[in-house]
Amino acid sequence: MSGAAFDRLLDPPPPAGAGPHADLLSHTLTELAGEIRAGRLGSRELTTACLERIDALDGRDGLNTVLLARGEAVLDEAAQRDEQQAAGAELGPLHGIPVGIKDAFATAGTRTTGGTAVLRDWVPDRDATAVARLTRAGALVLAKLNLHEAGFGVSSNNPHHGPVRNPYDPSRIAGGSSGGSGAAVAAHLCPAALGTDTGASVRHPAAMCGVVGVKPTLGRVGRGGLLGLSWSYDVAGPITRDVADAALMVRVLSSGPDDRDPAAVASPRGELPDLTGATRSVRGRRIGVPTGYFAEDNDPEIDRVLAAARDRLADAGAELVEVSVARADEAVATGFLTVLPEAVVLTEALLQEAGVPGGLASVLHQLGDDVRGALGSQVGPSAEPVPGHVYARAVHETVPAIRRGFLDALDGVDALLTPIAPAAAPPIVDGPSMTHNGRTVDLFETNIRYLFPVSVAGLPAVSVPGGVTADGLPVGLQLVGAPWREDLLLDLALAWQQLTTTA
Repeated sequence: MSGAAFDRLLDPPPPAGAGPHADLLSHTLTELAGEIRAGRLGSRELTTACLERIDALDGRDGLNTVLLARGEAVLDEAAQRDEQQAAGAELGPLHGIPVGIKDAFATAGTRTTGGTAVLRDWVPDRDATAVARLTRAGALVLAKLNLHEAGFGVSSNNPHHGPVRNPYDPSRIAGGSSGGSGAAVAAHLCPAALGTDTGASVRHPAAMCGVVGVKPTLGRVGRGGLLGLSWSYDVAGPITRDVADAALMVRVLSSGPDDRDPAAVASPRGELPDLTGATRSVRGRRIGVPTGYFAEDNDPEIDRVLAAARDRLADAGAELVEVSVARADEAVATGFLTVLPEAVVLTEALLQEAGVPGGLASVLHQLGDDVRGALGSQVGPSAEPVPGHVYARAVHETVPAIRRGFLDALDGVDALLTPIAPAAAPPIVDGPSMTHNGRTVDLFETNIRYLFPVSVAGLPAVSVPGGVTADGLPVGLQLVGAPWREDLLLDLALAWQQLTTTA
């Protein structure tokens, strides 16, 4: 194998070079899959290496990315993959690859908690659709990964399991809600991980941890068995260290209908590219750079990295076009008017499926402060629920208007380029606030500012590493495209990755 695929403007985090099997697990998913197919690497050998790195680097006092490692069970499955290969069985594209799964996906026979105490004993009898897609392609469920409780936040400071720690600086958040997925991939505990994204939750941890994350168009990946928050916005997406790996994961995840998700499209539009070994360029691409809402009150380090990225793209032959996104400033508030009522209904259904009696109001006291506050605003003794007419107006009037604003901005360009967040990863704190540009601000709303609007508009997006702050923290860039244009976004993401490769 050739070694690490590329240098993404920042060095790998310190844990990536530490612990057992650092050399083996520096390779990308596609490299490892190729070694397995060639018979030079066994699935059990690779899975053992991942488990040993988890034992060495993770745990409550380590990065704290893993809630449950599957140990002997996944080793037995890996041995079966090796036996299948030796017997000449047809191999899937992810044959023998151990993958981390955010603990917001049901896994048959393996505890699934959503990071809550309420579901601490639930063992589903059926895999989530996305998990089934991965295992059908030959992947293995290595571990269930830590997350922001119930997927409802961006810090992944879980009140029951402790905070996920950023591999670049353990005193800082790893992002969320798929924080365990982002940190585990960045620290080379697994070659890839599965996350969910309602308004930020794949893209944000990918950016905070210096890796790649894809939010597909709603309907591309079936959501059956996902412990969701919103019919309107929930999607499943991969986190990887390489764009070609992300493209492979999206292709696997988008294969087929879902009998538990009416929104899933049996044959999604847009043929997804195989980027393994491909070369791409930004020359001749038109990239929209939103002004106004997407360029206000950023940390100066974010603006510096974004300006450097724009210069690099222009120097490589891309045409950068200033655009405006009408009504983007309404998206976060509108998104919450949609998510909060939907989260109550989806949570009630989940509790019933898991056999938890009494409904959501009866278990609010078991939730952490922030999630209890959000869901308790809709049910329970202090509830002031979103009125039905307000929800209806948001869904049928404001959301379509926001979507039109994005589509108008995308007219005539290949993608939009925005920051992921106004600041790099803030310190882990026990509270809802962070310091930003000398002020105390809401951590959640600040970090979803550029991400939730894309979810409200229903568009696909890719988070790619864009640079590094003076303090050595990763800064992510967001590429946003038209519906079903993941192919174009992944091409652009690969072109950026290759543009920023250093010899």
